[in-house]
Amino acid sequence: MATRPEELQNWTLWDFDENPVFKFQTGNPTYGYGGGTIFSQQMEQNDQTAAITLTEDGQLNFFNDDTITITGGITKTSGECLNLVGKNGGVTITAMKNGTVKIKGRNIQIDADENINIESKKNVRIHGKSSIFFDTPNLATNALTGNLAPRNVTLGGIAFRGTKVGQGAISNAFTGGQLESLASDLSSKAQTELKDIAGNIDTAELQKNISSLSSLDTSGLQNALNNFGGFG
Repeated sequence: MATRPEELQNWTLWDFDENPVFKFQTGNPTYGYGGGTIFSQQMEQNDQTAAITLTEDGQLNFFNDDTITITGGITKTSGECLNLVGKNGGVTITAMKNGTVKIKGRNIQIDADENINIESKKNVRIHGKSSIFFDTPNLATNALTGNLAPRNVTLGGIAFRGTKVGQGAISNAFTGGQLESLASDLSSKAQTELKDIAGNIDTAELQKNISSLSSLDTSGLQNALNNFGGFG
């Protein structure tokens, strides 16, 4: 640890007491992380150390090898039990390495005079077992995929923007050609299942109507696709 020049060290203010598990000192003029030590209390036992220090630059520090628990409101029935106030600066809560920051309560309220920013390097999940409600005059997203992606910025919409994409091209590009055979597959399956159900009943009239499915009109699908940007 660095020290002050001897002419600036005032050891007359230093007071010190020590026993096997407790150390106490005030007015230590040697440099620490925040200048000289105004107050220091250290407790050590079973290879566990805790310390409370106040340095010359005004920093009050709590250090502990294990858990620090702050509990308030043992006898209170309402009102605030614990207040953390940053008078003229920010408040930071950091869990290092593999730690998790957890806030738990019957109700949790976050108030911001300006902005609330949530940023994650992976996923953000919001789960409401009853409902999730957004009350705002403007709700926007720039998502490219997903069931909430806007129709004009979907992947397909961007790829085919400004073009008239036919049903065949849509089938080949997005369903591997399965769309074109959808009508015939449905017709064949319907006829087979109805024959099994009907048994010995005369199904000539039914089969006649089922045969009309071979000319199934899929224009409704094309009309639905017109609602998405780039398809039409």
